[in-house]
Amino acid sequence: MKQLNLLVLILLMAWSGAMAAEPVSRIAAVVNDDIITTYQLEQALQKHLSLQDKTPSPAQLDAVRRELLSRLIEETLVKQRIAILKLSVSEEEIETAVLDVQKQNKLTREALEQAVRNQGLSFNAYRENLRQQILRYKLISADVRSKVDITEQEIVEYYRAHLEEYRRPAKVMLSALSFPLEAKSDQFQREAVLVAAKEAVGQLRGGESLETVAAAFHDDYAAASLNLGAMVLSEISPEFAVALESVAEGDYSDPVQSGNAVFILKVDGNESGGLRPFEAAKGEIYQMISDQKTDAQLKDWTKGIKRQAFIDIRM
Repeated sequence: MKQLNLLVLILLMAWSGAMAAEPVSRIAAVVNDDIITTYQLEQALQKHLSLQDKTPSPAQLDAVRRELLSRLIEETLVKQRIAILKLSVSEEEIETAVLDVQKQNKLTREALEQAVRNQGLSFNAYRENLRQQILRYKLISADVRSKVDITEQEIVEYYRAHLEEYRRPAKVMLSALSFPLEAKSDQFQREAVLVAAKEAVGQLRGGESLETVAAAFHDDYAAASLNLGAMVLSEISPEFAVALESVAEGDYSDPVQSGNAVFILKVDGNESGGLRPFEAAKGEIYQMISDQKTDAQLKDWTKGIKRQAFIDIRM
């Protein structure tokens, strides 16, 4: 009998030791019919700390823990509200979102999947994250954005108060042929480059393309054709501004030195400046005001669902 009692005691000690080695998960908060455990909170805390450069002090750690618990409570309330409204996201909607991400970032599916893996996520987990984002967007649209009211007068008043933001600067679209100058080149070498550049201008004005002329002068002068894109007239260098004064669209400037290179500029097009019309800016202004009002109402909405909910914080 004594041997049996001893065996039971040993087993009990081993069991209690194993239990002590495991993390004990307690209730951190009750949110209506759901609970948030201390284990969930600690997981969120560890994820947060892994993204920080410095280890917080005990006081800072306690503040972070309280903030994370508040976020977990809000997330729980959001999930409950989504369930009440019976919102859902189809696989087609998720696929459309994935394709949008690919398009915006100019990625193939394989490249996107690799980028996701580099972040330590499986692609299935990434799709689930997208599902949750879409659900949240639908909830905000149903509960918050649908209640945002924007009048035509508000849009007009914003436009009139921010006219300077809608003034477009005059721009010129440029391409160029460049002849680099070595930092230690002497006067004779510089003059030789200028002579070559003048010869190149003659060929360009005679109908040869930038690429053809660049190739012809590349071996001796390292000439290269460049696409400079759209440049704001008021911001281009003084040298370029002078060179372009009498150059018509489609024509070439005389050679001009700027920095450590000689350039021949081609005017590919002009974009006149002026005030952007109200009708062209209207949609953009509407979206901006809508976002501002939605953000403000979202805070009130969050406070509202918290007030209406049963929340019992137990730590």
